[in-house]
Amino acid sequence: MGSIKRGWALTGQSWRVLKSDLSPLMIFPLLSTVFAILATAAIWAPTLIVRGVFDGQQVDSRDPIFYIAGLATAYLSTFIAIFFNVALAACAVRSMRGEDTKVSEGVIAAMHRLGPILGWTFVATTVGLILRALEERLPLLGKIAVWLTGAAWAIATFFVVPVVALEGTGPIASLKRSAAVVKARWGESATGAATITVVIWLVSIAIVVAGAGGAIGFLAIGQPVLAAVVVAITVAAIIIVSLISSALGQIFRVAVYQYAVSGQAPVGFDGQLLQAAFQRR
Repeated sequence: MGSIKRGWALTGQSWRVLKSDLSPLMIFPLLSTVFAILATAAIWAPTLIVRGVFDGQQVDSRDPIFYIAGLATAYLSTFIAIFFNVALAACAVRSMRGEDTKVSEGVIAAMHRLGPILGWTFVATTVGLILRALEERLPLLGKIAVWLTGAAWAIATFFVVPVVALEGTGPIASLKRSAAVVKARWGESATGAATITVVIWLVSIAIVVAGAGGAIGFLAIGQPVLAAVVVAITVAAIIIVSLISSALGQIFRVAVYQYAVSGQAPVGFDGQLLQAAFQRR
């Protein structure tokens, strides 16, 4: 229970850091989502046009053009996510020092890490595609092994983005650094990340239930316009919660990583709490 309480407290401290610099830190997850959508559209719209899908041509799932488009989408969307996460991490570090941040500063910081970002994009996407391909082709026991491998990979790479943002090392060095910190200090990283996930999940469920109830209620009294408005507000609220979750996750990782490597708590975080969290067991 102590570990869970510390995870909850650290999540709350991450939220306070986010609130203190809400505008720039929230922009990065939004930009990541928008650019990922635009990139996907830019790849698939011409692909479908060339293959005559909009003209009623039958889709051949074995068409190599679709495989190429799928690979391009996977690599480009991963790059976009990593790029803006690194930008967010760079701004989060400044926020934890009590400095004002700008979106442009985060983007510039990420541009300075472009080489490591590209390298990690290749590694992360390739591993992800291999695991997905194995999962689709192996029997149940094989799938279980793939799931366990994927979980181990997620744990080992937990601190890669902060490592890239703060140290600018290449993909292999960043992976090794992340895995070493996880091995030496793993503790509150797990419970804190899980706490953020659970909280966001509960909030999302509450929003959906409230939105669905409101929409059904308005439909029952013959107010379809108001029901549509409630649905739109519900969707917008879920999107905002998702953006907050993404920002909180990166702030949390940066704070934990900074303490793990320096032994000093970032501004906004309780040093004694972090110390208790990372005592070796």
